[in-house]
Amino acid sequence: MDDDEILMYDDELDAAKAAVQRLGGAKKVGEMLYPEKTPEAAARYLLDALNPSRSERLNPGQVLLLMRKAREIGFHGLAAFYMRGAGYAPPVPLDPVTETARMAHALERVMGTALQIAAQLRQMNGGKD
Repeated sequence: MDDDEILMYDDELDAAKAAVQRLGGAKKVGEMLYPEKTPEAAARYLLDALNPSRSERLNPGQVLLLMRKAREIGFHGLAAFYMRGAGYAPPVPLDPVTETARMAHALERVMGTALQIAAQLRQMNGGKD
């Protein structure tokens, strides 16, 4: 995503609208954000939340979900808008394979430490669990 594309959004609602459009529209995204509502009601509520003259707004968790889903399809405009507004460089998407390997390695380290601590506790308790 280049700077020109990021600058074309007037505000966060405009950037969110672009993400919704890329994800298939208000009905599809509304169902994802508001599963407790009917598809039509969810779409209406989402459109209200993206309308600057309405009081409804997406909560932070919903914005994050919208950014994650947009990332999955290669759209980074919403994330880039927020990052630029906060004074950060444009987002760099994580490679899922690399991220999975990093998390697996971290889990192995943590499990190794947990096993060592468990062994030490058993030793301190005279071999009793």
